[in-house]
Amino acid sequence: MIQKENSYGTFDQEINTFFKDAHHFACLINTCLYQGQEIVKPEDLMLVDPKIQAYTRDVLMLWNGRYGSYYLGIENQLIENYPMPYRILQYDCLVYKDQMDILEKEHRKKKDLRSSEEFLSGIKEEDKLIPCITIVIYYGTRPWQTHFSMKDMFDVKDVEHLNEYKMNLIEVHSDTHRYKDKELDLVFSMTRDILNANFNTIRNKYKQGIPKQVALVIASMAKDEELYQQIKEEEKEVIVMCESLDRMREEAKAEGMILGRRDGLIQGEEKAELRILTNLLKKGISDSYILEITGVSSELLMKAKQAIH
Repeated sequence: MIQKENSYGTFDQEINTFFKDAHHFACLINTCLYQGQEIVKPEDLMLVDPKIQAYTRDVLMLWNGRYGSYYLGIENQLIENYPMPYRILQYDCLVYKDQMDILEKEHRKKKDLRSSEEFLSGIKEEDKLIPCITIVIYYGTRPWQTHFSMKDMFDVKDVEHLNEYKMNLIEVHSDTHRYKDKELDLVFSMTRDILNANFNTIRNKYKQGIPKQVALVIASMAKDEELYQQIKEEEKEVIVMCESLDRMREEAKAEGMILGRRDGLIQGEEKAELRILTNLLKKGISDSYILEITGVSSELLMKAKQAIH
């Protein structure tokens, strides 16, 4: 079993590796920003170092395409982060600051600044920056509920004259895009069904085998440690997800999890239910799966989470 404190880091690594593939990355950008038009081509993308000063982004690509040069970034969020608009603004500004530092350093080295305006600015009038566009991909089971732009983070009445800095946000649990890249489309659609606990749909729809690495990405996006570990231990390189999920259910029954919940209900004690729920959570089982096999309310599940922390 993956240790709880390391699980999200492992999930991040799996997801980041998936999106470092230029075909997956290009398809995501084309679908979400360009209505499915093939504007960004994989051969025009170059993976660059995501670390800028003290901050490391999830995935950062340099796109040299038909519209010029752009930095394109992806930030994965397994849980909602309240100051996310500020974080994205900060990340993007660091990309610009890094470029400005390079330009100023080059001019100091060349000693080619002539006018007072150039000396004051540290750069020349013709110098340009490469713009940065960031997409936030959110894998939570609930809708993103708080801040969607910098305006949402201010408590003032007049926001008309404020710069918005709106996030480019994809919520996988409700995402309806169809992606031309088959692996990307499969990853998003199956993750969406797991997050929404549509296990009958998965059983009926996903009977074909998929690459083990893709299956690991799906389990990572769903934040399902039990499923991730089960797939990781498979010796086969092709995984049938509906079989893996069914096997998880059978193992849960064998361990007495569902039986334990039934005993708790018979006793009529919330304390007994909470004990079962905390055991399930400690095993790393996802919220959606717990809700499906136990039938408890989301409020009681949240109470069990708070008891752990």
